[in-house]
Formats: sequence, structure tokens, C-alpha cells
Amino acid sequence: MASFFKKWICFCYGKGDIILTPTRYSGKLLKSYGIKKKIYPLTNGVDCSYFRKDPDIGAKFRWRYHIPKKRKVVISAGHWIERKGILDFFALAEKMPDVTFVWFGGGTMFYIPKKIRQAIRNKPENVILAGHVEPWQLKEAYCGADAFVFCSSEETEGIVVLEALACEIPVIVRDIPVYGGWLTHRKQVWKAKDLREFQMYTRKVLRKVPEEMQKEGRKTAEERDLEAVGMRLKRIYQTVVAKNRQLRYDK
Repeated sequence: MASFFKKWICFCYGKGDIILTPTRYSGKLLKSYGIKKKIYPLTNGVDCSYFRKDPDIGAKFRWRYHIPKKRKVVISAGHWIERKGILDFFALAEKMPDVTFVWFGGGTMFYIPKKIRQAIRNKPENVILAGHVEPWQLKEAYCGADAFVFCSSEETEGIVVLEALACEIPVIVRDIPVYGGWLTHRKQVWKAKDLREFQMYTRKVLRKVPEEMQKEGRKTAEERDLEAVGMRLKRIYQTVVAKNRQLRYDK
């Protein structure tokens, strides 16, 4: 159905005056579809007043999942699909049995490919599948875990990455194009090319917390705070309204 769906979304995009898309990377994808409308890259944003570092609620996360205070914890989030990196997350857990891994998010087993269903049934013992949770529970996890590892192989932005950065948890992501231009390797995040590098960087942050990187990560999240996004959105709307008024005047 992919080819039909592509034609449909191109038709839908063509009905607007402009197009908003989360990143320059996703904007390039739309342009590759042959879309001629003006495209503005505008982050989905993150509520930095809500997602912020808080050790007290971090302790609640460990209590909720019966994780000892001194036990290292790695978390991730996403649907149970291969693109989100759940198989690599399990493989990483197998290589690090001394660490607890928690995956937030899920899916309906009926719709999940057999390969993923089998992996879930045979997951490593040190993996906790938390399922779908409320935002406040995910916030607890950001504040209570030792690292956020996001193995996703394709994103248009990665909202959970922004949330994690806002909470100042060390972040390891896959080295994919979407992060280009706004996330820099060894500045706000670690970028891993394969499972070996995911393990290497995860071990590194578990041994020593990269405090300077955490501060840079928070700064990057604040630049994408919802208030700043709202102001940018307002300016874009004003540009569109002014242009349409001028067109009506010219007619």
C-alpha cells in the first residue's frame, strides 16, 4: 500500500499554503517527493518546565520497578517494531547482564511481526517491558535511570530524545541523518553506528556521568521549548496571512 499512501499524502500536502515539518531532514524527504510548497522546519518542541531533572521523582521510578539504588539502569521508549531498535536493545541487554534495561511502549501482539513476537517472548532476563505509561511515569524514568539509549533507525525528529535531554539524562542515539545539524556527537549526545558502539558508549556513561554534555543537552532542549516554538509558529502564521491578504489585494 506504500505507493498509494505516498500519492495520497502528496495530494494532502498540496492542499495547504505551507508545510510544517519537524526537522530539515524531514523537509528534504518531502522535497524528494516532488512537493513544491514552501516547507518550514519547526520542531515539535518539548515542555521544559515539565521535563526537567528531579532526583526525588527519579527515586520513585526505581521503587516502582524494584530496582536497587546502586543498580545501573538503561531505558528506552517506542513501539514494538524493528525500526525503533527493540532488537538491538535486547542484544545490548544480553551483552550487559549486570545492568537493568527498561523499555517503555508496546503494541498489540496480533499486529507485531513474528520476528518481534519471538524476541519479546525470549527477551533477556535483565529486560523489563514496562508497556505504555503516562507521561509522568516516563518523566520519573528519565530522572531515575542512568542512561537513555535510543536505537531507532529512522525518525523525523525523536520527541523522546528531546524529553530525555530536557531531563539531563545521558543520551546515546543511533548515528542517523535526522540528528544532523542540531545534535553533535560528544557534545549533547553519543552517536553510535552499530551495536559495538552502543555498548561502548553506554559503558562509558555508566562509569562516569558526562555532566558537561548533560548541560549542553538541557540547553538544546530549552532552545526547543514549547514557548519558543509557539513564537516561531506565530511568525510563520503571520507571514502566510500577510501573503494571502496581498494576493487578494492584487486580484
